Amino acid sequence: MRATVVAVAVTLAVQTLTSMAMIAPSVLAPVAAPDLGLAPQTIGLFVSISYFGAMVSSLTTGRLTARFGPLAMCQAAAVLAGAGLLLGNLAIAAVLPLAALAIGFGYGFVTPVSSHILARRTPPGVMAFVFSIKQTGVPIGGAIAGAAVPPLVLALGWANSLPVLAAACVAAAFALLPARATLAEPRAAGARRGLGLRGVFAGLGRPIQLVLADRRLRELAFASLGYAMVQLVFITYFVSYLNLELGYTLVTAGLVYACAHASGIAGRIAWGAVADRWVPPRVMLAVLGAVSAACGLLTAASSSAWPLAAIVALAMLFAASAVGWNGVYLAEVARCAPPGQVGTATGGTQFFTFGGAVAGPPVFAAAVSATGSYAWAFALFAIPPLLVAARLARRAPANR
Repeated sequence: MRATVVAVAVTLAVQTLTSMAMIAPSVLAPVAAPDLGLAPQTIGLFVSISYFGAMVSSLTTGRLTARFGPLAMCQAAAVLAGAGLLLGNLAIAAVLPLAALAIGFGYGFVTPVSSHILARRTPPGVMAFVFSIKQTGVPIGGAIAGAAVPPLVLALGWANSLPVLAAACVAAAFALLPARATLAEPRAAGARRGLGLRGVFAGLGRPIQLVLADRRLRELAFASLGYAMVQLVFITYFVSYLNLELGYTLVTAGLVYACAHASGIAGRIAWGAVADRWVPPRVMLAVLGAVSAACGLLTAASSSAWPLAAIVALAMLFAASAVGWNGVYLAEVARCAPPGQVGTATGGTQFFTFGGAVAGPPVFAAAVSATGSYAWAFALFAIPPLLVAARLARRAPANR
């Protein structure tokens, strides 16, 4: 039990901070982009570059974990996220791709190494619940970004806010050191740490091959691609939509965003518990996809005439579904993975998840530029989760 608690605490902390680093630029976009001579919707390109870096790093995580150990990988993730935020402090548009890549490389390590840690220390009957608790780090990071970043911007300016956030990430890397003994790997796994770095990068395609060769993993991977598109659109553009199209102040938009991510926290835990006890995981995923599609259409229909309470309720339901599916999905990947290859299988499926994250924001930005409206773009992005939900629902009886 102690090992499980420590594992959840470590992975949750790293997930929270790296998620905050990924989401903070989206909260800053309405004020930072004009200072850099950019349109606010170009934040989608920053997000895509970040997730491209995450796609690459997620494929290396299995072998890097074998070489350096899981705790060192958690620390590396936090330090890279902090380094990326610190690069943003330079306020130079040409440096932003490097900042995005650094944050993305760190973020890509987190889920495979977390699955590696948790799968070895979690009883099978509560797998989805424990994985969902860990995955609440994403909405917690979003809530921190939404609640803390706007006041920091008002007090320090957007560029000077970034070193404060970076310091939190780096401090966390040092705070993880006491967990080293608890998370130490068995001797047989540790013996592989002599693997050369050339071997680490030579095996980039192995996680993808593993996923494509297994029907269950392949189905989950492609489902995550569609769901990740709408998830990243919500995370990246909802604050800009509230601020630029509905006319809310950045502080109000940030607080609505924080409420939404608080709902995502509750949703991830609840859906994990439901999937463990009452509803088959694929059915649960299908329901969440259908709800997120409906929320995308409602967002497209919303206007400044709506009461603030209605906007908050919609944002919370949107986040609970579009941001709340990951824990159930990752627990199912861990169940389907071959013995001893949970980290590799997670990295392989995450390649497709991050592919959706890379594709979604720039397509959304293109839709905004073409239509002049965030609303039409949100309506467009109701389609991917609806198609995935229909596919999962049709396959669910065979997987019960």
